[in-house]
Amino acid sequence: MLLSAFCILADSYSQNFPALEKVLSKELSKESHKDGRWVFFPEQANIQKLNAPLFKTIFPNYDLFQLVLTNYLGYHVNEGVCSVLFDSLTSQIILVEPIWYGGISEPLVKLFIGKKFANKDSLLAGLYAMHQVLQIGSGYKFRNTSVSDSLVTYDLGYFKGDAYTTGGNGASTTIRYNEDGVWRKIRIEIDRLKIIRYTSINPKINESEIIE
Repeated sequence: MLLSAFCILADSYSQNFPALEKVLSKELSKESHKDGRWVFFPEQANIQKLNAPLFKTIFPNYDLFQLVLTNYLGYHVNEGVCSVLFDSLTSQIILVEPIWYGGISEPLVKLFIGKKFANKDSLLAGLYAMHQVLQIGSGYKFRNTSVSDSLVTYDLGYFKGDAYTTGGNGASTTIRYNEDGVWRKIRIEIDRLKIIRYTSINPKINESEIIE
């Protein structure tokens, strides 16, 4: 399992996280009519706190959670596994949408932009922690392809035999991969052990998304 070496699932949401419930109910309200919105329904969220010591070392003010949210986009209603970073001191959340829906999460990546690391090993460990969060709820995986003092690259791809499921309104869809493939090429520019730019490139149409 993807999370087995990274996170340990804790107790159920309803017994342990009333402060988070309050923020989720406000920020991801079922009263919202925004198209493309993610909505929190307590009875089906199945919230779980994830033990992510590496991420916690870098960002000690955040706790990491995994939960099921419902997305409303036009006539399409789908449930998806998302991750949420929760700062209990400020009662703020950062929602990380699954890659299959929103691509690379800009709010998550921006936490790392400009972050100073002690050495190359700690920087690579930080990238690993970020990418493990991005992989939650998705069949995609990051594979490191090169490392230098100024550039780190990855292939974001899928592998034969992988699968992920989305669903809603009593129906679900499962995507299964019959072969290996690269969905995005990732370029991370480094300056003196700081991440200064994160670029996601669609190799089929050579279109780029830049976060800096």
